[in-house]
Amino acid sequence: MSNPNPKEKWASKIGLILVVASCAIGLGNFLRFPGLAAKHGGGAFMVPYVISFLFLGIPVCLAEWIMGRMGGKNGHSSPKVFSAFLPKGVLLNTVSSIAIIIPTLIYVYYVFIEAWCLAYAIDFLTGAIQIGSGTTNTSKIVENAGIHFQNLTGSKETGAAMGSKILLYTCICYFLNYFILYRGISKGLESLAKFAFPVLLFCAVIVLGRVTTLPGIEKGYAFMWNPDWSKLFEGEVWIAAAGQIFFSLSVGFGIVLVFTSYLTEKDDVALSGLSAASLNELVEVGFGGMITIPLGFLFLGLSVANYGTFGMGFIALPSVFTLMKFGQFFGFVWFLVLFLAAITSSVTMLQPGINFLEEDFLLKRKTSTPILFTFTFILTMLILYFNRDFTALDLTDFWIGTIFIYILATVQVWIYGWKIGTNVARVESEKGALWKIPKSFDFIIKYISPSLLLIMFTLFIKQSFWEYFQKMNPVLMASKALESGADVAVATEKAYISLGVFVSLILIFILIYSLVAISFKRTGGKND
Repeated sequence: MSNPNPKEKWASKIGLILVVASCAIGLGNFLRFPGLAAKHGGGAFMVPYVISFLFLGIPVCLAEWIMGRMGGKNGHSSPKVFSAFLPKGVLLNTVSSIAIIIPTLIYVYYVFIEAWCLAYAIDFLTGAIQIGSGTTNTSKIVENAGIHFQNLTGSKETGAAMGSKILLYTCICYFLNYFILYRGISKGLESLAKFAFPVLLFCAVIVLGRVTTLPGIEKGYAFMWNPDWSKLFEGEVWIAAAGQIFFSLSVGFGIVLVFTSYLTEKDDVALSGLSAASLNELVEVGFGGMITIPLGFLFLGLSVANYGTFGMGFIALPSVFTLMKFGQFFGFVWFLVLFLAAITSSVTMLQPGINFLEEDFLLKRKTSTPILFTFTFILTMLILYFNRDFTALDLTDFWIGTIFIYILATVQVWIYGWKIGTNVARVESEKGALWKIPKSFDFIIKYISPSLLLIMFTLFIKQSFWEYFQKMNPVLMASKALESGADVAVATEKAYISLGVFVSLILIFILIYSLVAISFKRTGGKND
């Protein structure tokens, strides 16, 4: 029996590039990147950032484009794509499962943050944000912004989000994402990217134009871009830079493999992949680095670097817009930018799950969409409910958005450089090519990229891994809370939430692994 859904394809090459770029361009570009750059030496951060982009970002990105088209001859789901390179067995089942889990579970919490952006955009548009009402004191405005953020997201205590308006906004975002997903590749994802991406850039230009005309903004740019060269000798800076490249380009998410599997040998993959990666970097450095930190520094001073990603985006910047002339308008435009960046990313995260259900279990779209909706919606509601201090969100992001991504990216580099072989892959990359990849790329992807990945992953595990295991120990966390004078009951509750997230992720992995194994057993690993 064949796939009951109409065969899908990209309507245009530019559509695919915009979708892949939109997948990568998200909140990390506008919030995470400038925050890391400010924290790790300003302009000095750009040295390891550019090196990571050249030796990790571009190589892994191009490898995914090439492997995706090669694997597309087997089908368009993650298991079918990887079955073109790996023999049937535990390794194939594991890698396929991880490639499905990463985008699906990132979507589960990413759509929640997307709802924050929508809520802030509407609040600024309607004037519902009154954090500066009756005061011009900066400290008081920042304090009010923090209270507003906590009340909106329900992060004060467990279950608070279920009584906040963020629940409604999350449901709205769910409807929008699944409506676009239901329409398919060309009518859904591609149409959204062609509309939303230009609007996003236009709105970002509006905000950037306003920022560059603010009196004294040169001080903000000096803070952002003047290098502190001593930071280059700190290992943490290099790990942060490489991690940002991964996060920013969506490398190791398993999404690009699925999208490029629809390409034929007549389609270019090398130049298209490089174009998508470059477009992402243009937005990240050109807009994220030129707006967020300089603007925050101008109004809030050196303290802006200490807010973190969430604090920067949803406490510091709302305070800044409140203090700025015509801030209500520019606040609306800015959070519209963040919302568009978020939704163009989140909707792409659902495609690997849909492909798996439809290609490997031959479900029709009217069946696969409700199944994936129900599965992800239940998990998102759990993230909302156990949202005290963003505990469930933070833990899910660590295990899925960091550990699993590093694993999948490393496996993909190994497959490309050693399993397929650089000679065979090069021949594949030159089919339909508008630009040929330099020969030096073969050495980089085979030796330098995997070496850097293993070194960074080892350092990352050494620095942060056991800390997250400790967070799952109620007795230990209660003891630490007692020593520091913190609330023991809250510390214990958060430890149980952390443990619950970890156990849940294990169970989800077992479920997806079992489904992948069943699909291979049913089809013999071949396309129906």
